[in-house]
Amino acid sequence: MRKRFFILFCIGFSFFVSGQEISNLKGKLQLELTDTTRVLLNLKIANLYSINNSDSASLYYEKALNLATKIDSKLQVAEVHYAIGRYNQNTNNYNVAIKNYLAATQIFKNFEDTKKEARMLNNIASCYLRLYAEDKSIEYYLKSLNLNKKVDYQEGIAKNYIGVGDLFYTQGNYEHAKQYFQDALEIYKKLENKKGISTSYTNLGNATADAGDNLAGLEFYKKSIEIGKEIDDQQGIAINYNNIGDCYIQLKQYPEALDYFFKALNISKKLNRNDLVSVLLMNISDVQIKTKNYHKGIVNANKSLKLAKQIGELNYQAENLELLSNAYEHLGNMRRAFSYNKQYVTIKDSLLKIDKTNKVKLFQALNELDETQDTINELSIKNEIAELKYETGRKFVYFLTGSMVFFGLFVIILIQQQTSKKKAYNLLEYKNYQINKMNDEIQAQRDNLRLINKTKDKFFSIIAHDLKNPFNSIKGFTELMIENSNEYDEEKKLKFLKIIKGSTLKASSLLNNLLIWANSQSGNLEFNPQKVELIQVVSNVISLLEIQAINKDIEIIDNIEKNLFVLADRNMLATILRNLISNAIKFTNQNGKIEISTIKQDSFVEISVKDNGVGILESEVKNLFNIEVKNSNVGTANEQGSGLGLILCKDFVEKHGGKIWVESTINEGTEFKFTIPLAN
Repeated sequence: MRKRFFILFCIGFSFFVSGQEISNLKGKLQLELTDTTRVLLNLKIANLYSINNSDSASLYYEKALNLATKIDSKLQVAEVHYAIGRYNQNTNNYNVAIKNYLAATQIFKNFEDTKKEARMLNNIASCYLRLYAEDKSIEYYLKSLNLNKKVDYQEGIAKNYIGVGDLFYTQGNYEHAKQYFQDALEIYKKLENKKGISTSYTNLGNATADAGDNLAGLEFYKKSIEIGKEIDDQQGIAINYNNIGDCYIQLKQYPEALDYFFKALNISKKLNRNDLVSVLLMNISDVQIKTKNYHKGIVNANKSLKLAKQIGELNYQAENLELLSNAYEHLGNMRRAFSYNKQYVTIKDSLLKIDKTNKVKLFQALNELDETQDTINELSIKNEIAELKYETGRKFVYFLTGSMVFFGLFVIILIQQQTSKKKAYNLLEYKNYQINKMNDEIQAQRDNLRLINKTKDKFFSIIAHDLKNPFNSIKGFTELMIENSNEYDEEKKLKFLKIIKGSTLKASSLLNNLLIWANSQSGNLEFNPQKVELIQVVSNVISLLEIQAINKDIEIIDNIEKNLFVLADRNMLATILRNLISNAIKFTNQNGKIEISTIKQDSFVEISVKDNGVGILESEVKNLFNIEVKNSNVGTANEQGSGLGLILCKDFVEKHGGKIWVESTINEGTEFKFTIPLAN
């Protein structure tokens, strides 16, 4: 799980866009007659749209590029290509970004704008690194570095050092990474560039901590935070807080880790950075699960998962599903653990397919670049041969010297090609290793899925058996009434109709629970926790079951206090209460009593449904929530059941991050208890 953030001086936009600002620019664009100014206005509008409206951004980038090309404004064409490249790099579309950066590079080179040419090469190197083409990445970093040194552009050199440090960092070569980050830090100190100093400290902290020295890494992060506070870099501060939390996890100082994660979470929420919020909730959940606080861990993993789905981050979704699976496994709920495991495998399959597609695109792009390079080399060789022939006509010694130079170049080219092939082979071998490892993981998940299917088969066999009885009863008594309608008096017919009604209600209840369970397992049942007043839900459920209680002269006592609010899915909470209260009515004798009460416990409320009925045998209590064991007893008035209601209760309670249990004494009564988070 990747929990540490790395800071690069790449590309960024403000996270707050004024709709009025865009409207003002559009108004100016309509009135503007000068084409060069219209290009600038289109570009500004595109940059603003690029934050949250990709379609509009693409439209205005295209308008800016077409207009700049039409009026043959070369430098503006370069600036638009640069902006398009920057936008695509921010959205992880690295191949398109590289093409636009290359187009801008050529124009800046023709106009001898060395600083901007070097900046384009640096961005190209960063894109290649994200495409795992490390050899191409270092090639462009060095080209950019040489240009920056040529014009003594110190800030550009520092950015190159950070980029090369990032390359070594991603390869796990932390010592080399620290060396380059340190070189960048020294330059930024001379330039008194506080943002650069803060960034360098953060990156040094990452490399140092990942090398195993978490205490030293903490010191770098704290230095970065001090400078971040001076320049009010809230995003940088949040990132450093997150990284400090990760260090404390490695040091097994979990309370300190949670403290810093929550600090980072508060800042990220103010910045509307849903990506950071999702990661931080995931990290908080990870710590809570590590410290065996599984219920809170489940709540935060669900929150992170919801955000990850909103921003389309499959990796975050997979990591949250893995956390949820682990938490439920530790709670002993293997079926729910397997359910999340199944979703985890599905997303991992999707990521694997995307990874394979990206690899194909990468190799195609690299092949295109190699073909271009071969063409350049071929033209260069032909030119050298022509020059050699010309020199031969003048003097033999020049020919000999030229031949030796040509031979040397040829040998160098062969060596370079061989080296590139070896690197490509090693990279391909490493990727194959990753794919094989992922395939092994998928096979393990498939084994888990087979176990899930086995559980489902067991479940459906129970349902089939329990549905058969009420339908046989309905069929039998309706046939009796039809065939002997003239022989039976009204009293007997009424008796049969009551039996048919009871069987119908039983089948309806069973089918309703089955439908809810099926939706829950397929992921179609939406979990929507909100602030709910508990007494309102309890009162509604009691009113629905009141007739059943009246028929047996059972008193239902509602001891729920007013203004007690819980964070719950209203429908799921009602289903839990309906099943527990219905069970209590079923197993309570005539003139019995049922009490519903609550006790607050930290951030949860414990809800109790207690009856003075027949009780449950101790041997049966441990299997009440187990789908593989049939738990169906006849009620005090011969009511039938399937045991599915309690399985639903357990599922829904754990969905809320709570737990459910039962205490019972034969002939004295039973008390079901479960916990739900408080709204605050």
